[in-house]
Amino acid sequence: MRRSRADDLLGTYVPGTSILHRSPLWLKTVVLLGACVAIMAVRAWPVSLAAFALSAVVSAVCGLGLRRWARSLRPLLLLVGVLSLYHLVANGPARAADVVLSLLAVVGITRLLITTTPLPRLIDGLVTLCAPLRRLGVDPERVGLAVSLMIRSVPWLFGVLSGLRDAAAARTVRPSPVQLVTPAVIATVDYAHRTGEALAARGLE
Repeated sequence: MRRSRADDLLGTYVPGTSILHRSPLWLKTVVLLGACVAIMAVRAWPVSLAAFALSAVVSAVCGLGLRRWARSLRPLLLLVGVLSLYHLVANGPARAADVVLSLLAVVGITRLLITTTPLPRLIDGLVTLCAPLRRLGVDPERVGLAVSLMIRSVPWLFGVLSGLRDAAAARTVRPSPVQLVTPAVIATVDYAHRTGEALAARGLE
């Protein structure tokens, strides 16, 4: 099955026995979140560069593969280009390097959590984290379900758009944005309708 850009960017669980795979979810979350906060707070490009390189090294050590790690950055190339140009003109090369490297480092670190933790465990952790909100009328299970549906829907939507582009290319037709968006919206509405019916059949509304 072909991977979508969303799979590359968000990451999918990769089975393994590394220390990150075996670490408790709460510990991984605290350490990786702390690293992301530190990167954004320091605002120094050498620190961002070191964190970016470290995320690549940890990915390789954990058996996630440098090729998969590099592929995860491809969906960000356009954004990286725009940010680089803007900050290079507005704030100079040092600030541009810091912003871009910070973004890439945070994405790389975030993917370490997603690729070393099965989705059900991530959702269970979120439900546990939201448990205190039950006193405010928030249903943690519904929050977990909503996030799970969102995570699964994004790659599906990317796949739909990719399929539409491939179909147009096979007919040697260059589709306009409207020609892509219209069938994508119809497919998305149908997907949402079928998902709603499936949830209703299980007693979830």
